[in-house]
Amino acid sequence: MARSSTTRRLIAASSAALALCLGVTGCSRTINGTPTTNSSTSADTVAGLPASDGPSGLKPAAQDADLPVEGGTSGKTDTLATNAVADVQQYWRSAYPETFGDGKFRPIERLVSYDSTSGGRRVCGQDTAGLANAFYCPAEDTIAWDRGELLPGLRNTFGAMAPVTVLAHEFGHAVQHRAGLVDERTPTLVSEQQADCFTGAFFRHAAEGSAEHIRVSTGSGLNKVLGVLGYIRDEPGRTGFSDARAHGSAFDRVSAFQYGFSDGPKRCAEMTEESVTERTTQFRFWKQAQETDLPVDEQSIAQVERSLREVFGDTGVVPPELTTEQRPCHDEKSTEPASYCATSNTISLNLSALRDIAAPPDSGDRGTGYGDFAAYAQLASRYALAVQEAAGLEVTGDAAGLRTACLVGAWSGLIVEDPIGRRNPVGRLRIAPGDLDEGIASLLSDDGLIAADARGEQVPAGFARVEAFRIGFQQGMTPCSSEYDA
Repeated sequence: MARSSTTRRLIAASSAALALCLGVTGCSRTINGTPTTNSSTSADTVAGLPASDGPSGLKPAAQDADLPVEGGTSGKTDTLATNAVADVQQYWRSAYPETFGDGKFRPIERLVSYDSTSGGRRVCGQDTAGLANAFYCPAEDTIAWDRGELLPGLRNTFGAMAPVTVLAHEFGHAVQHRAGLVDERTPTLVSEQQADCFTGAFFRHAAEGSAEHIRVSTGSGLNKVLGVLGYIRDEPGRTGFSDARAHGSAFDRVSAFQYGFSDGPKRCAEMTEESVTERTTQFRFWKQAQETDLPVDEQSIAQVERSLREVFGDTGVVPPELTTEQRPCHDEKSTEPASYCATSNTISLNLSALRDIAAPPDSGDRGTGYGDFAAYAQLASRYALAVQEAAGLEVTGDAAGLRTACLVGAWSGLIVEDPIGRRNPVGRLRIAPGDLDEGIASLLSDDGLIAADARGEQVPAGFARVEAFRIGFQQGMTPCSSEYDA
């Protein structure tokens, strides 16, 4: 049935299947996209840094930054914002000449704090009353933020790293203008994702402990940062990649952040309209059928099972039996909503639990889920374990969890229907714009199965989970076995 515009969709359509061999047995279905630099694919590292769940936020021993902020207060929101701005600015003092080779980074001329819940202040020609926003104004070389609604709301939802993420992003825009990377002809989608990439580069600096005031853990801390990028994504299916308003899907924005975190600001500076368009998942709905979710029932499960058999058919896996009965598996524990039993090659499903996951957050009565694709990705993850078992790979441990996320990503990349015409989908099942965002949200949750092993134990760092999924989506199945060894 029809859902609201913020709901992501998994739909059925028609297409001819491809007959190619797949990555676990040494071959791959290659799909277009920008290859990633995998500096480290270990489950206990994040782009080469140790994965940890230490504290994130202001360093307790650091002295507050002394920066002039017009309208600033001594409250905790402005204190965090000012210290964050000081750290980002200090980062670019060293990173800018190294990245662009053309002199010193010029500090921001004007910093402004305002309260959108009250009026009386104008910034860059606009009244800030009701303007719950943070922005960079090139004409006045100003970075401004709303201390009344936006930053406190983000902090309450995502923690202290949320305001830092937003301000680092706005600094990214200042860097673009200083380096001459953008002008009035630059598509918004490109400038926004380049700023996301620069944000990732700063957070690498902070994660290494090099920032004076801000610290962020590579585990839960970065999870929250990625969650912020997912939160501020464009509405799925309503904004095309060429739309002047386009900022990017959650998948695209998180990907851009990860490029900056893993590869540094030079990778960000190399972003072009062509490269962003090549890998974007940002496109409009192009037919009415995409307004329909795939319900969680036995008929739909059969459709998903058929899709998985088509995508993984050449790997040598004996298709596991799917059942809605809760069958025991010796001493192995259940991993609801989907459990894989290697000895019987069976996947047991709990329909009620899957429906809870499929219920989108804005659906009212059971609005604690992520959407239909997130639910079916749980099933796909257990099928991916059967693929690994057939290939003689371990199905427990962190490496198995990362391979699983990678294989689910590869399945997703092979059933996406892209109107730009870059991909030739497999089978009849399709994911529509925004489904990948559901996958990202589930990957960043505490109890998902997309990056979990046969015991349901999830890879600790959300960054690593998302990276593995993205690698599979963009590069196909070959890296799933070659990069994630036990």
